[in-house]
Amino acid sequence: MLSKTDEFKRAWTVVLASALGAGTGVSALTFYSLGAFVEPLSQEFGWTRAQVTAAPLFMTMSSLLMGPIVGWLSDRHGARPVAITSQVFFVIAVACLSFVTANIATLYVGFFLIALVGAGTMPITWTRAITGWFFSARGMALGFALMGTGLMGMVAPALATYLIGAYGWRMAYVGLAMVPLIVALPLAIAFFRDPSEHVQSTTTPAGANAWGYSLPQAIRTMRFWQMALGLFLAAAGIGGVLVHAFPFLTDRGIDRGTAAAVAGLLGLAVTVGRIGTGFLLDRFHGPYVAFVMLVMPTLACGLLLISADNILLCAIGIMFVGLAGGAEFDIAAYFVSRYFGRKHYGAVYGLLYTIFVIGSAVTPPIAGKVYDTFKTYDPALYGGIVLFFVAAILSGTLGKYPDESKGG
Repeated sequence: MLSKTDEFKRAWTVVLASALGAGTGVSALTFYSLGAFVEPLSQEFGWTRAQVTAAPLFMTMSSLLMGPIVGWLSDRHGARPVAITSQVFFVIAVACLSFVTANIATLYVGFFLIALVGAGTMPITWTRAITGWFFSARGMALGFALMGTGLMGMVAPALATYLIGAYGWRMAYVGLAMVPLIVALPLAIAFFRDPSEHVQSTTTPAGANAWGYSLPQAIRTMRFWQMALGLFLAAAGIGGVLVHAFPFLTDRGIDRGTAAAVAGLLGLAVTVGRIGTGFLLDRFHGPYVAFVMLVMPTLACGLLLISADNILLCAIGIMFVGLAGGAEFDIAAYFVSRYFGRKHYGAVYGLLYTIFVIGSAVTPPIAGKVYDTFKTYDPALYGGIVLFFVAAILSGTLGKYPDESKGG
C-alpha cells in the first residue's frame, strides 16, 4: 500500500481538478452567492426574503431526484464523463437565471433546472474518484478536493456584490456562469480521471474494493439513518446561516461592502474546515472529529445572538459556522467510504448527499419567515443551537469502522 506522500504524488492533478470542479459547481456557486441577490431581487420585484431564499428548496427537489441517479451513473460509467457533461449544462443554466421575470415561478424553475442539469458537479462525482485514488491520505485528499467549495464561499459574496453593483443582477448571473466555463471545465477535461483497477489495488488493502453495501442494504441499517439524521440537522443549521449571513449583517447596521467581506469569511472558514477535518480524519476516529466540529457552531449561534453590531463577534460566529460547514462534506464522504465501502459508494453517498441538501435548503426560507415575522433572526439562532448540538451527538456516536482488509 502506498504512503500518503506517494498517493498525492500520483494523483495531485485529480485533487486539483476536483477542487475547482466542486468549488464552481451547483453546491457552491449558486448557494454562496444567493445572499447577495436577496436585496436586489426584493427591491425589483417586491419579493420577501422568505420567498427569495426559498429558491434552494427547488434545487433540493431536483437533487432529490438526481443525487441517487448521478451516484448510480458514476458507479456504472465512472465519475469523469458524468462530471464533465454536467459542467457544460450547468454553465448554461446559471446564465439563464438572467431571464428571471416578476413571476417568482421563473426563479424557482431556474434553480430547479440548475440542480437538474448540474447534479454531476456535486461532490458525489468528485469524491467518488478521490476515494479510489487515496486510502492512507483519504481524509486529507477529500479535504483538499472539497476545499474549492470553501474558496468559492470566500469569493462568491464579494464577486456577486461587485458584479451586481457594476452590471446589475441579471448580468451578474452571466458573469458567475463564466467562472466554471473558464476555470473548472478545462482542468476537468485535462486532469480529472477515474482510478483504474490497478491503481485501486495498489492504494487500498486487499478486499477493500470488493466489498460494499448496496443502497438497499445500507438503508436497512440503523447506522445509515443515524448518520443521515445527524448530517441533516447540521446541514439545516449551516444552511440557514450561510444564506442569511449577508442580510443578517446589514440588518445590524454594517455597510454592504463590509458585510460582503465578513460573509466571505464563511468561505475562508469552510476552506480551513475542509483541510483541517481531513487532516484530523486521517489521525483520529472520525465520529470524535465530527462531534468536535459540530459542537462549534452551537457556540457560534450564541455569539451571534449577543454580537449586536460588533463586527469582530459577528466574524468569529460566522467563521465557527463555516468551520462546521467545511467539516460536514468531508465527514459525509469519509464516513460513507469507511462504513459502507466503495463498491456502491456513488449510490449510497448520492442518497446521503440528497438528505444533506434537503437539510440545507429547508431552513433558509424558515429563517426568512422568522425575520419577516419578528424583524429579527434571534429565534432562528436559538433553534440553531438545538440543531447543532443534537447533530454532534448523533455523529459522534456512530461506533467503529468495519475492517476493509477483510471485506467489511
